[in-house]
Amino acid sequence: MDSTELVLYLILLLFGICYSGQHGHVDIENNEFAEFEDVDEGVVEDDLEELVGTSTTPKATRSSTVLEDDDDEFIQDDDEFERIEKTTHSSKETKTRQPLKFADVPAHFRSNWSSYQVEALFLLLVGLYMINYVAGRRRNQSIAYSWFADVSGILQEQFTIVGDDGTSEVPSEGHLLKETDSSYSIWCSGRLGCQSMLIQMKLKKRQDLISIFMGVIRPTSDKVIIRIDLDHNEMDSYVFAFGQRKAVTKAVKEMLDLSLFTVERRGQDRFVLPSSMALYAELPEAAATIIDPTVQQVLSKYGTSLDYCHISDQYSGLKPAEGETYTRMPDTIRAIIFVLNMSEDKNETKTLMKTIFHCLEKVRKYRLSREGKAKADKKRQNVHEVFMKTTHQARQEAAQARKEEKTRERKQRLLEEEDPEKQRKLEKAELKRESRLRQPKMKQLKMK
Repeated sequence: MDSTELVLYLILLLFGICYSGQHGHVDIENNEFAEFEDVDEGVVEDDLEELVGTSTTPKATRSSTVLEDDDDEFIQDDDEFERIEKTTHSSKETKTRQPLKFADVPAHFRSNWSSYQVEALFLLLVGLYMINYVAGRRRNQSIAYSWFADVSGILQEQFTIVGDDGTSEVPSEGHLLKETDSSYSIWCSGRLGCQSMLIQMKLKKRQDLISIFMGVIRPTSDKVIIRIDLDHNEMDSYVFAFGQRKAVTKAVKEMLDLSLFTVERRGQDRFVLPSSMALYAELPEAAATIIDPTVQQVLSKYGTSLDYCHISDQYSGLKPAEGETYTRMPDTIRAIIFVLNMSEDKNETKTLMKTIFHCLEKVRKYRLSREGKAKADKKRQNVHEVFMKTTHQARQEAAQARKEEKTRERKQRLLEEEDPEKQRKLEKAELKRESRLRQPKMKQLKMK
């Protein structure tokens, strides 16, 4: 091929390329399938480049640049070709996305036991608490059964039934009732002059490690609370208490009958009490009779084992809590209460128990003098009057509340009645009651 033919061939080629570029631009604007045609045109261009070879001119390069610009304009059209734009972006993202790489971190095992000091300390505390719980519970149980064994013979001499469980129909004996890990009780009955006797053992909470630490700061002791309920005619009218000064003062503040009837009686020489004890009594003659030489001898020898003694014909328990008031006089009983500190000495325990029954017999037999009886009756009358005055408003409020509650119940019954005849009768009765209440109260006087 000579130079003339080569020039003609190139002119025809340029003309064809220009024509195809203009035709492709028109098709892109008017054809929905321009994306696929663009791919075909790319194939045609590749064929032409193969035919031309390395002898292509810069004009061909310029024409391909024009085609690429047209393609860019085609892709940047946002209104009509959003689908193409999404596909191009997704293809770019797939090309740039890289797979996740996980670093190989070796597992870290601590072989040094010092790293587990907190856990070891916690397990040690839990273990100590559990061991102390088991040991303390067994210790309290052993103390309770040992004390019961020491006094069992004396109790059986005084009562017919000792240690009844209270659950079976037929009375049974020898049962030590466990209320908690630190509280046990014994119930006895069947004795002349008294209804029953309840013995409660309040032991230290040896099963609780925290209570043991608190006991180091504020030491406590195991206590036995003995309460004897007397028959109505087995005791005269008097109230008094004696014992360790701190304990009996606390009891006077907490017990209702002691706070109302008793005052402190000074002069231990008269009653021959130890200097560490105090006496609160309503009538000194009653206290002097009960605390006889036998009791005085026991107190001088085992006075530290007696916390306090409370003897009353008006026993009603603790005072009402602050903010609470009684609307009627509380029920009272005749009772003898002894609070003892437990001792490991069997002879001391037996002596104190015998002293309790000695006091019981003295209380049953003793009767006040005429003057003492008059003072006791007057004191009880004054207490009753003061109580009625202080609770008058509370009783009125309670009565008004009961009245309103009855009225509300009648109206509710009237609304719930379905029978018209019964409803009419209820309405008539309610109107009659209201009219009677509205009428003024007048006294009728009879003229002779």
